[in-house]
Amino acid sequence: MNWHIVLAVFFAALAPGALIATGRELRRVRLRIVEDLRNTVFAGHERDLPQLLLAQARYAPARKDIGGAGGRQDEAKQFIGGIVYAAVSVLGFIILFDPIPALIGPGGHLPIAESIIWAPTADALDLRRSAAIAGFAFLGGYVFNLSYLIRQTLNQELSALAFVRAALRLIQGMFLAVVAYHAIPNVLPDGWQDGAVAGGGFAIGLAAAFVFGYFPEVVLARMARSARVTIKDMNEEAIRQSRVVPLEVIDGIDHVISFRLQESNLFDVQNLAVANPIEVYAETPYTLLQTFDWVLQAQLCVVVGVEAFFELKRHRIRTIFDLERAVLSKGVPAPYLQGIASVLLRDSSACFRTAVGLSAQYADCSAAPGPDSVTMIRHLVAIISDDLHVHRLRALWIAIMNNTAGVTYGSDGQHKPLWLFDVGWLPGDPGSGD
Repeated sequence: MNWHIVLAVFFAALAPGALIATGRELRRVRLRIVEDLRNTVFAGHERDLPQLLLAQARYAPARKDIGGAGGRQDEAKQFIGGIVYAAVSVLGFIILFDPIPALIGPGGHLPIAESIIWAPTADALDLRRSAAIAGFAFLGGYVFNLSYLIRQTLNQELSALAFVRAALRLIQGMFLAVVAYHAIPNVLPDGWQDGAVAGGGFAIGLAAAFVFGYFPEVVLARMARSARVTIKDMNEEAIRQSRVVPLEVIDGIDHVISFRLQESNLFDVQNLAVANPIEVYAETPYTLLQTFDWVLQAQLCVVVGVEAFFELKRHRIRTIFDLERAVLSKGVPAPYLQGIASVLLRDSSACFRTAVGLSAQYADCSAAPGPDSVTMIRHLVAIISDDLHVHRLRALWIAIMNNTAGVTYGSDGQHKPLWLFDVGWLPGDPGSGD
């Protein structure tokens, strides 16, 4: 028995089988967490909250619709995609483990081997080297695919398409590495290949093959650029103006927690700002209120900018809800509103700052509030808060507060969260008319 083939089949089937089983168990655990929330924290709520419904739909087992087609997490489709990926992986592992028996038969060279390796006149040594190049390219692609498929599983996105895409990526990397191995020496001076192999150049070729398999798209893009293929130029100025804000700017998130959140596709503050806190809670070991606080902080950071975000925190305004209550509450003094507006508009033009009753320069605090400043500042914060994500976060907040001990009642008998002072009906509150 050829144990190389047995090992190839085992390793090829191990990853897809384990990932499909893990994905199924993750869905069950996360769905149970969401259902527990619905039966405890949000028990008795008069309507189904969109965040709960979205989380349940994401983690529920795939159901067939009227047309009979399952969802992207349909396990039957996952197994079909997994079989395709396993078949390509078997070929790669055989080439990696045992190239000569796989490529050369007892009677000489196999025609199929000559076509794949692209060396019809090569001897056994050349075939062995070509197979080693293909095997190392496969290994690089396989390592990349492990990370890719694990992330797809954690994010409930493991589908047949993900497996097929990973399989095609393996084939692409292997072909690219073999073609490069045979083509590059032909554009170099005569005798380079023999001298390079004797001097350790073949080992460099193996390392390059691993990189080709790991980043085939990058290699192809470089080749296209070198060949002067017409592509759109990158607007470097736009990139400089669109900086990524790391998760570590949020209170309570360090590099360890940031790495954990990246497993849920939360790579920067904008990703966190639009995340469903219920899903973040179900997919991570952190508490619901903790994830809620992170999302609220991220919302404030996104809408006001990093500089204003840190400045507002110096004045004890940490979340988007803090900003709402600081500006939209009843009886807020005009100078306080002006101070907040000055921070929010610190990067605005001098003309705009003057138009809303602020000093032309951020550091100048001499201007007195104009008669219409309060209205304009409240209008500014209303625009900032009038966002679908903020409204849905507010609905979750109210639902949690209504199941908390400290509540009061409005004049119409409806529940209303109890603040330290009278804020009136805030946008989105029951009975507010908004």
